[in-house]
Amino acid sequence: MKRSPVSLSLLWMGYTGIFLLADSPAPVEAHHILGVFVNVHRSQLMVHLAVCRALLQKGHHLTLVTTWPLEEQEIRGNVSHIFIPWKQPAEEGSTSDLIGRLERMFKRLEHSGDLLDLPEWKTFLSNPPQTPYDLLLLGYHFNDHLLGLAAHFNCPVAIVSTQQPTGFVNSLMGNPEERWYVPQPYDGHQRSGMSACVFGIWEKFIEMMARRVLARIYSLHFPEPRYPSFETMRRSVVLALSNHHMISEGPIAPLIPSMVDIGGIVLEQQLSKTPLELPAGNRSLIIFSLGTRFTWRKSTEELVQTFTKAFSQFPDYDIYWTYDGPNGSAISLDYPHLKVAKWWPQSQLLQSGRARLFITHGGKGSLSEALFHGVPMLGLPLIGDQRANLRRMQSRNWGLTLSTHNLTHLELAKGISRMLTNSSYSETILKASQVYRDRPMNSSDLATYWIEYIVRHKGAKNLYNPARQLNMIEYHSIDMYFMVYGFLMLTIAMLRKVNRLL
Repeated sequence: MKRSPVSLSLLWMGYTGIFLLADSPAPVEAHHILGVFVNVHRSQLMVHLAVCRALLQKGHHLTLVTTWPLEEQEIRGNVSHIFIPWKQPAEEGSTSDLIGRLERMFKRLEHSGDLLDLPEWKTFLSNPPQTPYDLLLLGYHFNDHLLGLAAHFNCPVAIVSTQQPTGFVNSLMGNPEERWYVPQPYDGHQRSGMSACVFGIWEKFIEMMARRVLARIYSLHFPEPRYPSFETMRRSVVLALSNHHMISEGPIAPLIPSMVDIGGIVLEQQLSKTPLELPAGNRSLIIFSLGTRFTWRKSTEELVQTFTKAFSQFPDYDIYWTYDGPNGSAISLDYPHLKVAKWWPQSQLLQSGRARLFITHGGKGSLSEALFHGVPMLGLPLIGDQRANLRRMQSRNWGLTLSTHNLTHLELAKGISRMLTNSSYSETILKASQVYRDRPMNSSDLATYWIEYIVRHKGAKNLYNPARQLNMIEYHSIDMYFMVYGFLMLTIAMLRKVNRLL
């Protein structure tokens, strides 16, 4: 039977429609995600909120629990916010000795459980959501006891870490730790070789002691048999998102598929902001900030004068100084090239194209911003991982680091002058910036893809590393080493005895 041209056309259109429907992507289903970001610093919260904004742009519904109040411009969309007003008790004492630092660390861990006794927290737990949570997104800061929330709300859990994976995160995910050649982010000396292995043993001992504290807090608030055990919940973490870009920031290290680098996610979202309007002309900029955890209100007048005297020697540069201390306007009046304010849009200044130097404390976020925009750095480390961050920065020739102990205005001015006159620093970090930006997928899309993957595949058990089921002896094959070397020693002993008899 001969078909008419009209019939053939309709038939062809039908087949085409079927193929188009088959190839079209499935619509993204909106998920209800619980984000818990408590006991964090403001700079760390920025990373967590960047992941949340990426999810909101995909149409998901978020319920956020924070110990920081959130401003409207920080997070918008289909989001509910539960604010729990709580702060970690102020730390006391000196951090100059190792024992003192360890005591403060364990006290801090002990007090982290105080949050779970607050009536606001108990109200949050006792009110189940109208729509069940599809995923717990936990801001990870040595708070394994909060993994009990995933059991409480019966949902899978992913964590967001604000830096290179630490030993805690590697243990949590079962990721190999090649201590011989992979320096740890909190190691101020960035050790490698035998000294790194010895340091790793010490760090694992501290980690084991810390986990005992966290397990005790967990058992108190999420007791068995109602909830799974502490170790069971640690093994239940499906995904770890790290604010790190190993390829450009280093160090190169093994990484299992369930650990994903999303370094630069904050910077990607800041690029969409309106550029900062700078004074007319082409004067170069120097940007100076010691981060959100440092306050000039508690610093000495001598320290303020150290920086003021050093900066006064560079009148050809506009120096943007983040300063919350007294007499800020007086400093600007005495030195018009010093732009003193409590807050400057740091990222926008760095991307202005006129920034020639960034004087920084060495926080992870600040280093990432400088690397992203290709601005060389002069580092002044204060606390935490800053010394290790700046040591890596200097080893890559992205800038210099000065000791903040008894720093003089002459040393500071000499360091600034060296940075401004030696072009090798800017050339090196510009090349590194190109590597940092060169990616197959931006960090926002990468983070949302894997979070949606976990929900889409009902917890994605296929991502679990079997090594997480092994104890320390099994994981490191210590029993096999004992058996092999024991057999060799026994064989040698028997051969010696036979040799004597012969």
